[in-house]
Amino acid sequence: MAPSGQPTPPITLLCVDDDATVLSALRTLLKNTLGSHCQIELAESGQEALEICDELLAEGQAVNVVISDFIMPSMRGDELLVRLHEKFPDMVKIMLTGQSDFAGVKRVINEARLYRFIEKPFNDNQLMDRVLEALASSRAGGAEDAVQGRLAALSAREREVLDLILAGK
Repeated sequence: MAPSGQPTPPITLLCVDDDATVLSALRTLLKNTLGSHCQIELAESGQEALEICDELLAEGQAVNVVISDFIMPSMRGDELLVRLHEKFPDMVKIMLTGQSDFAGVKRVINEARLYRFIEKPFNDNQLMDRVLEALASSRAGGAEDAVQGRLAALSAREREVLDLILAGK
């Protein structure tokens, strides 16, 4: 139960990738780690992800965390995450990057409060650590504070990539 005596809303994660194999791997990893503690939604495109979020909103439910690929046909991940941020600013956003451009990642950092970017192929343990942190941030309602904390805790490689992005390289 939530502190107000209301039932705790369900935890919802949305995974977006045009590669069905990646979506299947994410679903398996999330289910094996989180079990029945959350609802996992899958979308193969940015447009489908927007539709899922609207449907859930109509049902009074919110997506806590979105994990999106960067390079997808018709709508790239940066565009999707910016559009989701405009509509759902408290949603925690993670981007998977296999071949992203720095301008796109920089855009999501600046315009969508990107929580984390993770390079593909991702390490299962690293990804789950970031997802669990994102869920904790989402549940605490302190996504922006968590982002600042995560920025302070970046590894040397992550800091190097971020510095290149911020320098516009």
